[in-house]
Amino acid sequence: MQKRTIAIADIHGCSKAFLSLLSKFGLNRSDTLFLLGDYLDRGPDPKGVIETVLQLSRDGYDIRPLRGNHEQMFLDALVWEDRSLWLSNGGIATLLSYGVTDPGQIPEEHLGFIESLPLFAMTSTHVFVHAGLDLTLDDPFGAEGTEAMLWARETFGSLTKLGGRTLVTGHTPMDLERIRSSLGTWHIELDNGCVFNGGNVRRGRLVAAVLETGQLFLQKCPG
Repeated sequence: MQKRTIAIADIHGCSKAFLSLLSKFGLNRSDTLFLLGDYLDRGPDPKGVIETVLQLSRDGYDIRPLRGNHEQMFLDALVWEDRSLWLSNGGIATLLSYGVTDPGQIPEEHLGFIESLPLFAMTSTHVFVHAGLDLTLDDPFGAEGTEAMLWARETFGSLTKLGGRTLVTGHTPMDLERIRSSLGTWHIELDNGCVFNGGNVRRGRLVAAVLETGQLFLQKCPG
């Protein structure tokens, strides 16, 4: 069976759509699946998304989850007295999904998963990060680069620091035309705004990309 490298961005609590998308491209144990962060907030079932990711790993699938800005806001809400930033950006949906009133009340396994999420991953051909990179920094992947990796809306600086690799990101919702046109370029963008589907026919889908072939799989949310 041919090994595939697959990437999905910004699931945002859309657990049913996530499961449907996995079924569409037929995830198997020879694949490597990179998840680009933002499992939490806004959508109806963040708990189900996290549990699905954990169960796939338990079942022997090669899952490489990264941290998004929504996981970071959640972690900040654990220690900050002011939780308004997180709550106003969809955090209430996460609390409702878990049936709790405090982020510290979610199951320990799920909390540990969120705390352990790395900011980036790298292969010989691709760099995976939630948002973007500040390539003006000496080390874009170090502590100084954290804000860009979680929050940037664009990547700037010298592309030589990618070492010839293709950058793969989510975070900023793009129309399907923009996503398709990014395939084969130095920067693949995969967020179609699965929870922002209010009448915009070009948005509202969860997207999976098979990086070896450029094939896209789409799942309408909810779905």
